[in-house]
Amino acid sequence: MADGIFIIRGGFFGWEFTLKLLYVIFGLILCIYDWKKNKRKDYFWVFIFGTMLYLGSEMMLYFFGGRVMQEKLLFGMDITSMVWLWLPLLAVGDVVMLAVIALFFADRIRNSETRKKWGILFIVWLVCRDVLPYIILFGLGYTFDTISIGDPLIYSRRNMIEMGTLISLSILVVIAIIWLVKTDKKSRKRGLYMIGIMLILMIAWSFGEWFSGQRWIEVGPEEGPWTLAPPLLQFAMFAYDIVIEMGLFTVCFLAFPYFFKLIKSEKQD
Repeated sequence: MADGIFIIRGGFFGWEFTLKLLYVIFGLILCIYDWKKNKRKDYFWVFIFGTMLYLGSEMMLYFFGGRVMQEKLLFGMDITSMVWLWLPLLAVGDVVMLAVIALFFADRIRNSETRKKWGILFIVWLVCRDVLPYIILFGLGYTFDTISIGDPLIYSRRNMIEMGTLISLSILVVIAIIWLVKTDKKSRKRGLYMIGIMLILMIAWSFGEWFSGQRWIEVGPEEGPWTLAPPLLQFAMFAYDIVIEMGLFTVCFLAFPYFFKLIKSEKQD
């Protein structure tokens, strides 16, 4: 069997679902806040379309074996057998709500009147979420030198070149690019700011995860054994994960509501 390329979750990000639930709650709070303050449902539409698109992706990975996970804990309770619970939490908590958060900051940073205030708050969020936790982990001895390369019982292993996922992802990325090209200037700016914020979040988080030995890339057959990917391949696959799988893919969550005219272009307001 041909070798695969696998992205590994070796730390709490792989098994801790309490944090994912908290992200879902926080994201919904942002949706409600923006709805009440700006009298629009844009964030709810991003949440709904994001959930449909990414939950579908995770279901495909689950049923076709593209992602293999071990135990999953929610408030200390093992929910591994509760696929109906952990699969939506995985999809929404990991990606969809991060897209909502990225759009939330993007909308406020692109506005010159609120840029300074929300720019500072974004930096605070970034430091608290993506810098301090990993400095603490590093200080506790969690480093790239301590990773369990090739461990069959690692918390999460996802095949990044699973064909079904690649095809669906490619289609959605093309749709996102078409929307960015065809939409009006203000909507395009909104989408580009969302991508920019997402890239900053993902670069900081991915480096922190790698730096503290929580995430890395392996290569090998589907059934193993697996070895650590060469440095250049690791860099390329992390870049692919950040730019394509998160940056361009998640802007689809915004593009589809625009396509269906559920979100009005700002020039129409």
